[in-house]
Amino acid sequence: MKKVLPIFLFLLTATYASAYNPIAAEPKEPYAVLNIEGDPYTQREYLGDLEDYPDMYEVTSDVTFDLKVKVRQRATSKPKSFALILVRQNDGDGGVTEVARLNQPVTEWKKVSEPSLGMTFLESSVLEKEVLPGTYRVEISTPDNKGDYMLVVGDESYPSNFFKAIGQIYMTQSHFNYTPLHMLFSAYIFYPLGSGLIIYGMYWTWKNRKKIRR
Repeated sequence: MKKVLPIFLFLLTATYASAYNPIAAEPKEPYAVLNIEGDPYTQREYLGDLEDYPDMYEVTSDVTFDLKVKVRQRATSKPKSFALILVRQNDGDGGVTEVARLNQPVTEWKKVSEPSLGMTFLESSVLEKEVLPGTYRVEISTPDNKGDYMLVVGDESYPSNFFKAIGQIYMTQSHFNYTPLHMLFSAYIFYPLGSGLIIYGMYWTWKNRKKIRR
């Protein structure tokens, strides 16, 4: 058993390639701007909930960069028609200029299974645009401005250890109204738990091999 325990602990503490960095998107008041901070290339997931008005995200850069955003929602029989609009803050006059928009019919969204989260999403196409230095805003909305969503910004993953990943998974599942029991469907839980049971079964068989032969 002394040899088994280090192996099991390794499974729990090993560093995984995680693409998830969920952030709760909670505007303080209607139409309040939510800031996208840090490297725009690092993937982050803003977990939002439309409540009768669009949500607005803002990113500022001093250099030209590729802005990549897409929307995910829980795969259900009645998906929401989310739309994205990218605008640039005009210098000086306080107005905005539309840069791009994504208004893709939800029937064209693709279904994406995420074993690490134990979830299945409907995912829009990527709204991708090379933008000059400046301040940009991304508006997300639906016809009735209702619905839970995940706004994915960037596409470069980052490493995460087991315990941090568990918190990220729980936060994401809770946002989409899954019960805590659904955590068992996550590969981060299912595989270590299954591996632990297999290792323990092998150890128990070895320890009791003489009794089993009788």
